[in-house]
Amino acid sequence: MHSGSPLRRDDSPASATVTVWGPATLSNLGPGFDALGLCISGWGDVVEAWRETEPGVRIEIGERALDWRAPTDPARNTAAVAAQAVLRTLGATEGMALRIRKGIPPGSGVGSSAASAVAGAWAANLLFGAPLDKAALVDPVLEGEAVAAGSRHGDNVLPALFGGLILVSSNDPMRSRRISLPRALPMAVILPNVQVLTRQARAILPKHVPLDDAVHNASELAFMIDAFHAGDWETVGRCIMADVLVEPVRAKLLPCYDAVRSAAMEAGALGCALSGSGPAMFAVAETRAAAEHVRDAMVSASRSAGIEARGIATEVNDEGVQSI
Repeated sequence: MHSGSPLRRDDSPASATVTVWGPATLSNLGPGFDALGLCISGWGDVVEAWRETEPGVRIEIGERALDWRAPTDPARNTAAVAAQAVLRTLGATEGMALRIRKGIPPGSGVGSSAASAVAGAWAANLLFGAPLDKAALVDPVLEGEAVAAGSRHGDNVLPALFGGLILVSSNDPMRSRRISLPRALPMAVILPNVQVLTRQARAILPKHVPLDDAVHNASELAFMIDAFHAGDWETVGRCIMADVLVEPVRAKLLPCYDAVRSAAMEAGALGCALSGSGPAMFAVAETRAAAEHVRDAMVSASRSAGIEARGIATEVNDEGVQSI
């Protein structure tokens, strides 16, 4: 069970506006399909919120850098659904408005829907006096994520909510555990300009897998969890490349996959894999400087394969969603 840091009670008037940062996340991390997620620094969504007298949640879309936008229908918007769930929990009679500035494109593989969901939930909580800690927001953010993913998956929304590296039950996402890392984990992450929607990427996965492959993945996940605890990034890197169940299927959706992974390893990465359903790819490195070098190599390889990409060198975000 997790709990957020104590918050000062906000008794500001209803006209006050709060601004919240919903961070990007990596998920699966190789053999950890639907079970592991990691909050990262650098990318995220910004949500501004204010109270309104009419009940419910109204959506506005703020400025954006790319040619896409979040849905304005509150029933289809993850931030609105999560915020509405918080209002129900609080028994609020007033409503609220959300202005969303998307920093993460949908179908990117770094938790676009999760970032909005946690930002919407946290904003609603802050607007009404911050009576709830983060643990109390798990159900609302899972409800928001289900709008995009089709079911209540916790491997992106829980790291985005709590920060850090989160192990979550695929069958019961209310059950999770934070894995403490003993030292900095330098990473390179790139976003090739290809959209891979979560629902579609799940639909192509096999319903049944060979026993030997299932045992292999379970073994590699166990080694990877232990390596995270130990700060053994070399083993982590090796393990993120060991998935034989999911990544080989989803890699076919990304034409530059092989080129990017090869470039990352040639540039000194300890390991390179898809994040979530892709197209985002991430690599583990030993130092920040190495991560920057690997990032440049991955971006260059994607562009050479005919797919524009952007990338960052990043690290773990231990705080998760926060007001700004």
